Amino acid sequence: MARPRRFRRISETPQIRCFKPEREDLESIEPIEILIDEFEAIRLRDYHDIQQKRSAEIMGVSQPTFHRILASARKKIANALINGNPIVITGEDELTKYECNDCGFQWQHPLKEYKNCPDCRSINIKTIEKDSPSSESILDRKSYGGRGLGAGPPKVCKCPNCGYESPKTRQIPCSNTKCPECETPLCGT
Repeated sequence: MARPRRFRRISETPQIRCFKPEREDLESIEPIEILIDEFEAIRLRDYHDIQQKRSAEIMGVSQPTFHRILASARKKIANALINGNPIVITGEDELTKYECNDCGFQWQHPLKEYKNCPDCRSINIKTIEKDSPSSESILDRKSYGGRGLGAGPPKVCKCPNCGYESPKTRQIPCSNTKCPECETPLCGT
């Protein structure tokens, strides 16, 4: 039995999932499918120009695995450009992501449903939901290409002791302002 693919971090899903060439006979041509992890490898290495070792760390895979993913994506894109095939980006929506509650192993598979962990054989497994903090919170960080955990600057300065709130003044850190009630530096929220 082949080992299932480990969970691969995808920081940003593609906004456009299909590219079509200008051809008359488009219906008779087979589209080339690029998987979501291949899209992510191209995005990190070629678009953002992040070194291969760092890109592999961001995706949560080894460097040789990242290289294989990248090489596969580049070959598919070259084939589509030269032969005039449409490109379709697939994945993520049909991938089921799993995590073992005992050993912490994470994996995904597009077709198969699992009843036990392939690493430790435990039946104590769960599917990882898209909004699960274990799978998504790290991807929201700006260092991983996300919008940031705070999603922008704070809008209110708040006292951690008494709860006093004041509107945030632009370009002045909340910590430079003291609470008028208890003299504690305010925090941005």
